[in-house]
Amino acid sequence: MSRIESEASRVVIRRGDRWRYPSPMRMMSAPMETPFVTILFTDCVGSTALADRHGDEAAEATRRKHFALLRKTIGEHGGREVKSTGDGLMVSFTSAVAAVRCAIDMQRATSRVEGGPGLRIGLAAGEPFEDGEDLYGTPVVIASRLCDAASRGQILASDVVRQVAGSRGGALMAPAETLRLRGIAERVATAEVHWNDDTPPPLPVAARPTEITVVVADDERLLRAGFRVILDAEPDIHVIGEAADGRTALDVVRRRRPDVVLMDIRMPELDGLQAAQQILADPELQTAVLMLTTFDLSAYVYEALRIGASGFLLKDAPADRLLDAVRVIAAGEALLAPSITRRLIEQFAHAARPDPGTVPEALAELTARELDVLRLVAAGLSNTEIADELVLGTNTVKTHVGRVLSKLGLRDRVQAVVLAYESGLVAPVHDD
Repeated sequence: MSRIESEASRVVIRRGDRWRYPSPMRMMSAPMETPFVTILFTDCVGSTALADRHGDEAAEATRRKHFALLRKTIGEHGGREVKSTGDGLMVSFTSAVAAVRCAIDMQRATSRVEGGPGLRIGLAAGEPFEDGEDLYGTPVVIASRLCDAASRGQILASDVVRQVAGSRGGALMAPAETLRLRGIAERVATAEVHWNDDTPPPLPVAARPTEITVVVADDERLLRAGFRVILDAEPDIHVIGEAADGRTALDVVRRRRPDVVLMDIRMPELDGLQAAQQILADPELQTAVLMLTTFDLSAYVYEALRIGASGFLLKDAPADRLLDAVRVIAAGEALLAPSITRRLIEQFAHAARPDPGTVPEALAELTARELDVLRLVAAGLSNTEIADELVLGTNTVKTHVGRVLSKLGLRDRVQAVVLAYESGLVAPVHDD
């Protein structure tokens, strides 16, 4: 796996959730060939000792029963078995909640088998890369390493899974230690999933989680009502306003100052992209924008990215995707990974390349070192990887990235990537 591929999966390693509500929406999938998922790894503990005690034939029969129970549970929770890993399985879920509940039911089912092997499980969330039916990338590595770190009967998850699962899945989990995992540059915060009466319950929450405030802007009243029902059903999300057109949306957002606005692209008076652009350009507002549309067109996604929107959904996306997206962008993250950003930019950015040795006019304020950093940001590298590439300290790289964003008037790294391609600093890569 290349450094660029590693970062592309790492950037979104914070999201994934699903709960079974009826919903008017479906997550945009055409440009997103590698959707956000939760990865689950299982490992059979004690199979060698089982063979020593009962012989190979009996041990193999027990092992087959063990895997049959696991696969039955996976099917009940909507998981997809990616592959067998010898003494375990690798499974993907579109829902963090479903993955957590599946892990719990796996432990319960296998623990009832007298004399059977034990089970340990690791969970992580992110946007892995696809290779046929297989998946690889940072979330896969983290889930595998957490499985290795777990004890018999234990379920270890990245803390991202706990956060994204929200109140429905997070109530079954408690923050645990931060671990250094082989193959992962930064330490990983973890959470433990509690699944039986013998394990201590999650620690009590000292205070109510911070509430995410949302404004819904859509010209269809029924859709606004549907979004409100879904969002207000969550204890950590509260809809504080609605708007039926772009100008009203601007007014409501400026008065109520929500954490997130769901913004329909096509609305009367002022379209959603123009309204979003004004919201994002207002230095007094800290509102993140989640764009909504019925049109599965990459051009809209590109334009939404260009103006600084944090996410993009089709209106018929399932409720779990909506909830996940709101939590993701409220936490200050972009919903789209660098891998998606690059694919979109390579499709739409056809700016002329500057002459060799010259700097695009739009980037003239940047120093030579800042241009180097921007090129590597556009390539999808993390701050740590940029530091390694340029032989600099990580804090120095953070300073350079901050200066690049400040000088260019950009909100985040996604906009920096867009500008790097639009200006011609970085050329789209086309396969031969």
